[in-house]
Amino acid sequence: MRPVVASAVATGIAAIAVLAIARATGADQVGRAFDDLHAGWIALIAGAELLAYPAYMIAYRSIAQVHGHAPLALPLVARVVIAGFGPFSIGGGFGIDRQALHGLHEDERSARVRVIALGVLEWAVLAPTTSVVAIVFLAQEANILPSLLWPWAIGVPIGFGFALWASVPERVERLSRIRGKRREWLASTLEGVGVLHTLIRSPRVYVGAWLGTMLYWAADIAAFYGGLRTFGLDPGAGKVILAYATGYAATRRSLPLGGAGVTEALMTYSLYWVREPLAPALAAVIAYRVFNFLLAATPALIARHQLAPVLAAADRLRRAKRRSRDSGA
Repeated sequence: MRPVVASAVATGIAAIAVLAIARATGADQVGRAFDDLHAGWIALIAGAELLAYPAYMIAYRSIAQVHGHAPLALPLVARVVIAGFGPFSIGGGFGIDRQALHGLHEDERSARVRVIALGVLEWAVLAPTTSVVAIVFLAQEANILPSLLWPWAIGVPIGFGFALWASVPERVERLSRIRGKRREWLASTLEGVGVLHTLIRSPRVYVGAWLGTMLYWAADIAAFYGGLRTFGLDPGAGKVILAYATGYAATRRSLPLGGAGVTEALMTYSLYWVREPLAPALAAVIAYRVFNFLLAATPALIARHQLAPVLAAADRLRRAKRRSRDSGA
């Protein structure tokens, strides 16, 4: 599917999701939410989203150097990151990342592992923060659905503990074998998680990865908060983080078509689950996603076009590998 067509499809899916929630909520209630508009907060949404991109570039450039690869030029990193936030990739932004790194370094396995590592790093910063927030709310017996809090409070520590245990190099080979056969997808996943060991052991070397990811989340959450304040909602920092992280059950870059439809629905209802009224919650999510999703499409399409030679190189490498495998068989 062509990127422009895919972007149009993604926009249509997002619009359908918004209309479905609006209909369930009541069109009159949603309309009244727009009557209470505090337009000055829109500047925070726009400014924070602009800051999110360079922050993510810092993290991306650092992770791309894992496995001894040379640093990528900043203009190239900018193109890959901006394209990866576009709403046109069926494989999500990580699909574009994998293609770009494969085309640049001619190493498909390493590209796959580093992209997985990037996703792990995203959650290694956001999930523990949200887990702490959930534990605090449980201790305070806050008026929030317990079924929303307990998975964060318990699942995150257990999940990260198991992931770090399973991704120790000497265990990867053993755990990636199913019925005696080595499963490449499982080995790559475990090795991607295993990069976290490297980042933890060498925080100074990979300070860009940690700092960039923290700044990215801070900026994007600030944009989300700007959307809430635009429609008169001010739930407090803890609820903002909890609703935001729940809304991104899978992060924006990992979702097909920029999370179209899924993100709008999850973010709206995650605000409802932390006891915010549904109509202004939907309006706030719309304001946030206008900058986070719609306005990101045009620069992402331009960046995707500029990356065409790199992505084509990855395509040629995959075809050559397939021909070699077929001829060997």
